[in-house]
Amino acid sequence: MKCSNCNAENSDGAKFCKKCGNPLEEKTINHEEIINSVGNVKTKSDDNTTKIIIVALVIVAVVLAGAFAYIYMSGNSDSGSSSNAGSASSDSDKVDSSNQQSASSNPEKTAKSQTTSMKIKGGSFSTGSAESDKTYATIYVGTENAGKDVIVQIFYSRDGNSLNNGNMVPASVHSDGYLYITSADAYHYYPDYATIKLYDSNSNLLDTQSVSLSPTSGTQTF
Repeated sequence: MKCSNCNAENSDGAKFCKKCGNPLEEKTINHEEIINSVGNVKTKSDDNTTKIIIVALVIVAVVLAGAFAYIYMSGNSDSGSSSNAGSASSDSDKVDSSNQQSASSNPEKTAKSQTTSMKIKGGSFSTGSAESDKTYATIYVGTENAGKDVIVQIFYSRDGNSLNNGNMVPASVHSDGYLYITSADAYHYYPDYATIKLYDSNSNLLDTQSVSLSPTSGTQTF
């Protein structure tokens, strides 16, 4: 130990300084200070450990919450997709079923709407004894077309001058395969020319035929 008087180094067990003879004071250990110091160190260590545990628990809680949220959202997504697919399939089945029932319950209407290519095969025009009489057209399209709905348009003329506007007249093919069309108005002159246009029920042109006529009364075939 060091002498408090001359700072000379002495052995730990010496009672007097070997240099100056000054009595040496024994250094006492303050046990209370040591205990307090150790307690403070221990308290700080415990606080740090507690903080670490709390942080770790928070991290674990966040991870678990994220995992549960992901699983929940994935489950709802799969369920929604399956439900939508089932709904779309069900709606498609309903539409197909409705179309089939409509077609089967109205076979006549379906057959009429499926008008195939139809041709004008012949016919006749008839006029009365007076020039003011209406003109009648009989157009043959074949018995295979009986019952089908069509539209007929006939333009009449005399010496190159139109006698009518060519109204579009809806008609159905009779069981004998003929269409019977009456002119809308009477003409002051017998027609010497007629143009027939045949359409299906959707106004698609099927056939056209032009007929030269003698400007007289009576029936003329073509």
